[in-house]
Amino acid sequence: MNSEIEGIKSQIEILVERVADLTLHELRENLDAGGEKASAKEKQLARARRSLEKAAHILSGLDD
Repeated sequence: MNSEIEGIKSQIEILVERVADLTLHELRENLDAGGEKASAKEKQLARARRSLEKAAHILSGLDD
């Protein structure tokens, strides 16, 4: 079971990176459009990334 959990955790970590990339892309687009504040989409992407990071951390605790 530990290898299955580790596999899921690895997939989540890949998703964290992908969401972080999307967040940076959204930030660049917002800045290029003259925005000064974080867009609603950027904020939601950041929340999603943090949630995924928390999920990976919780799964790490199951390996013990």
